[in-house]
Amino acid sequence: MLDTQLLVFKAVAEQKSFSRAARVLHLTQPAISLHIHHLEEYFGTRLLDRNNRQVALTEAGRVLYQYSLELCRIYDEARKALADISGTVKGRLVVGATLTLGEYFLPRVTGQFKQQYPEVDITLQIANTTEITRRVLEGAVDLGFIEGKTAHPNLIQRDLFQDELVLIIPPGHPWSSRREVMPEELKKEPLILREEGSGTRQVAEAGLKKAGLEPSMLNIIMELGSTQAIKEAVEAGLGIAIISRLAIKKESRHNLLKVVKLRGADFHRTFHVVFNRHKFRSAPVEAFFEFLRSNAANPAATVTR
Repeated sequence: MLDTQLLVFKAVAEQKSFSRAARVLHLTQPAISLHIHHLEEYFGTRLLDRNNRQVALTEAGRVLYQYSLELCRIYDEARKALADISGTVKGRLVVGATLTLGEYFLPRVTGQFKQQYPEVDITLQIANTTEITRRVLEGAVDLGFIEGKTAHPNLIQRDLFQDELVLIIPPGHPWSSRREVMPEELKKEPLILREEGSGTRQVAEAGLKKAGLEPSMLNIIMELGSTQAIKEAVEAGLGIAIISRLAIKKESRHNLLKVVKLRGADFHRTFHVVFNRHKFRSAPVEAFFEFLRSNAANPAATVTR
């Protein structure tokens, strides 16, 4: 029972919410609350601060959270040892990813992986690069798929595949018959970008600067925190945008959006997968690595070990 309560506590700490933890664990919220109550009674101290529906760890909670991670590591080791004996791969795999990878790459990849390993339970968490990196360092996420590089000594990083951002316009736009536009022409257009701090925004601005365009020169009419929202805004004729080519495969195929090249711009970037060099790699993690490395999920995706 204590192990169960620790695992519930770990989920609440990571989700920062009783209700989200309940959904992840497939329990009711009252059951989550009861487990936490019993755990705080057992240790005789408050582990969580609950204010305005936000949940934060107390100092005692932060200490116990590290032990809950160790407990999960021991369980993972036990599962791997038994899986090696039985020849089956099963257990839990927690994958973290930035928005573009989490929405347009990993759902298909994890779906194919699940078909091959049906006894692996997969959880996908989506956040920005900084947050995903933090979760990998804390051990809350087994693998992190990120857009930028990290130089943290406790993280091992592998190249995944190269992506390209593209300039998109609606089909009825005056540029629809053109393959390329000049940087000067972009200054006059209403431009929709991802929010400040996103990896896509950083790559877009760096590419625009190579074409001689500073942000102050542009007519940025909107900043959105979702690639899907940007696509819909462009389809509605509100403006043009710069997003990942990975995100517009369906729209390009059905002629809902058109790609135009911006002369002088370079919007290439490399996606990476990161993992904690000190965290035990369970059988599902090892299998997922091998799945990516073998290119079974995506011919463009390569992970070397």
